[in-house]
Amino acid sequence: MSIELKTEYWEDLDAREAFKTFILDIHGLDFTEWEARGYWDNAYTPFSYFKDGQVIASVCIYLLDAIIAGRQTKLIQISGVGTHEDWRRQGLSRELTDLGLQWARGQHEGVFLFADEEAIPYYERCGYSSLSETLEFYHPEQVPNKQGLIHLDPSNQEHLDKIYNYAKNRAPISDKFSVFSSKLLMFHALYTIRNNIYEIPDLECLVFFGREGDVVNVYDILGRTIPSFEKIYPYISSEADRRINFYFHTDKLGIRKIQTDIITGNNTFVKESFPVSAPAFPFTSRA
Repeated sequence: MSIELKTEYWEDLDAREAFKTFILDIHGLDFTEWEARGYWDNAYTPFSYFKDGQVIASVCIYLLDAIIAGRQTKLIQISGVGTHEDWRRQGLSRELTDLGLQWARGQHEGVFLFADEEAIPYYERCGYSSLSETLEFYHPEQVPNKQGLIHLDPSNQEHLDKIYNYAKNRAPISDKFSVFSSKLLMFHALYTIRNNIYEIPDLECLVFFGREGDVVNVYDILGRTIPSFEKIYPYISSEADRRINFYFHTDKLGIRKIQTDIITGNNTFVKESFPVSAPAFPFTSRA
């Protein structure tokens, strides 16, 4: 039996289950909880080759809302790329990527992806170029800790509903450069940073953050408006804090002594020209 191309097939539950099995086999990611909780995103569009009901190669085109220099636009993130080991080195991923980008033509103004180490030579051969990313940070002054920080647990449905409500109604984290999707954010809430979600009711915002020794990593801030970090920091502060890293641009936070590092290791690649140089991709925008 010949292979069959399928796209936009999420309503076909058997095909979607085959895709989930493929992603688990290739990338070790189990989408079951994201699906069961109701956050499966139709904007996450698959282009897949099937054989005998199984996915043998697939690429996903994620059309994401973005802000660049204060204006609204859209960007494409390529993810979920892989080929079953029996079908590799036949150009299937490249065919699917080309089909996906043709389908998305005219709907966006930039394409980006985060490559696995072993995939870097492949993307270089396909004409993608590496892009340096920015990490913004500063060294805080000690401030008295303020009570009122509430840890949210995504396994608690009431907490999860609250997180999603914030995600749906959030302001962009940055006017300089933001990429965002409420359902993609919920993937991170359920998987990558589920233990790092806190609400500050006094400020009507969520802060996703964690600590590594004396370093605070702030992954995202959600609110209808973004409070200044001067207001946020007393709720999350510790006497041990020596550095605070931000995984997004901080132009809305009002920090005077912000510094920047150019970081490597995320293996960020873009197709042709990309509308932002040295961006800080928000942590919760990574598919």
